[in-house]
Amino acid sequence: MSAIRGTLELSRAYLLKTMRSRSALIWTLLFPQVWLFMFALIFRNMPDGMNARMPGLFTITAFSGAFFGVAYSLVTEREQGILRRIWVTPATATMVVIGNAVRSLVMVAASLFMQGFLARMVLGVNFGPAVWQVAVVLVFGVWAFVPLGLIMGSAAKDMRSAPAISNLIFFPMVFMSGAALPLDMLPGWLQGFGRMLPTTYLVQALEGVMVRGEGLSQQGLPLAVMLTSGFIAFGFNSLLFRWESTQPLGAKRVGTALAGLTLLYAIVALVT
Repeated sequence: MSAIRGTLELSRAYLLKTMRSRSALIWTLLFPQVWLFMFALIFRNMPDGMNARMPGLFTITAFSGAFFGVAYSLVTEREQGILRRIWVTPATATMVVIGNAVRSLVMVAASLFMQGFLARMVLGVNFGPAVWQVAVVLVFGVWAFVPLGLIMGSAAKDMRSAPAISNLIFFPMVFMSGAALPLDMLPGWLQGFGRMLPTTYLVQALEGVMVRGEGLSQQGLPLAVMLTSGFIAFGFNSLLFRWESTQPLGAKRVGTALAGLTLLYAIVALVT
């Protein structure tokens, strides 16, 4: 019971810290709305307009919020010695991981809600009758993305290296998955590579329920891939989590984490 209470208190503390940060609120809640209107301007002449591009935009918002939000927070807290102070308390690494995950989930959910609300009220985007299915799919996506941010936050040594590493991951995830551009605009070999990215499966599932009017039962494969990816990535967090930057991060651990996730997506890409 004390572990549960401690995790809840740590999650609450993380949320309060984020809510009191003006820059965090701007990047988490307001910046995604800029992307919304940029997409509306760029794709206004395409068939179905924003109705067809909202799955990709939701994917970008969910991934960037979950990935960058968790990763940069961990690196910053390690540099500032916050994690070191938590280390001497009864809190465990698992509690820190869960606390960061809860904070990211709440903030990403708020950002997605604002984006969806503005898209509906200002741009007239039609989400169809099953809005709850869109919410369920997004939960699966955030579940898959948050542990990737945690892994990056543990692997990056400081804020000088974190942006380079995160951008190296972010841009392929966005531009090769069909999120930023329609997937059929990419060469065939890049489409094949895109099937090895978790963002691809969120785009596919969202397109299914939002654009094609399918039910959740028809999104079994992408939902299963995201669910499995989240479990694997959360499992690897125990291998990579560091309280201090001076703690060694063995190449074997990083290789094991990357190999596990790559194997999952390689198998899925081969069978689909």
